Amino acid sequence: GDGGSSTMDAGGDAGRSDAGSGQDASGNDAGNTNTSCSKSGAWTTTAQYGTRNYGKYTLRNNFWNQGASGAGSQTLWGNSERCWGVDSNHSDNAPKGTVKSYPNLQRGWGIGAAGFPNSQHGLAIQVSQLSKAKIRWRMQAPTSGRTWALWDIYFHESANPGADKAPVNLMIQQRIVDSDRWMQQDSASWPKVTIAGVTFREKRETNTVSSTRARIQLYVDGESGSVLGRDDMTLDLKAVIDHYVQANQIRASDYLTSIQAGYEIVSGGTYQTSEFWTAVQGEPDGP
Repeated sequence: GDGGSSTMDAGGDAGRSDAGSGQDASGNDAGNTNTSCSKSGAWTTTAQYGTRNYGKYTLRNNFWNQGASGAGSQTLWGNSERCWGVDSNHSDNAPKGTVKSYPNLQRGWGIGAAGFPNSQHGLAIQVSQLSKAKIRWRMQAPTSGRTWALWDIYFHESANPGADKAPVNLMIQQRIVDSDRWMQQDSASWPKVTIAGVTFREKRETNTVSSTRARIQLYVDGESGSVLGRDDMTLDLKAVIDHYVQANQIRASDYLTSIQAGYEIVSGGTYQTSEFWTAVQGEPDGP
């Protein structure tokens, strides 16, 4: 991949090329529920780096490790930023844990290219000026195999980021499936932190494959079978950012430059996003 090793490290990172009603974490009605997400009439691509813009977002196939052992076929489809998915048939061949792809929805900057590929991104907001940031993602994904459904959130020291890795990567693993339970066991001893009603397993790192200053890994807590985390989450991202400003991991002078969410696939499967939105500053909650 563009960003480092293609197999997971002790924190679960891998080589990366970055580029009905639900309830929120407090149990409240999340609203804006997309009950009509269907593949019918969807745009599709099998191109390794096929992309399509939906408003302020860019949907990317990002099949960056296409030549890896166990890599099969992968088709990305989309009807909107609220309704998109991936059909793949990757397997976890040796070496175990090799990531094949990171099909994702990107708002803002992506590693490997300077600036912003989509001019409607609406980010590059200095943390000291951030008045609101909320995120929502609901998915249907396999309950076996190995996949990370994760948010990659990046911070730069300038409003005009370069192509190289960012100073800070806030990585929120919303839903991990690992039939071998390696990820669950590895993170079981991590300290837990509860922010905005969500409990996370936390790991702080410095100078990683995706960051130059700090990487904060947060695994949403709660195990069910092979799954760690949750299929549906609304999160007050600003509260998380504020927490790590107080912890001296993110600086008030940093800029929020990128919010991405996607499926980092080792093996499997069929994935569908049936609700998704981000809201910053004066933007309303929901799509």
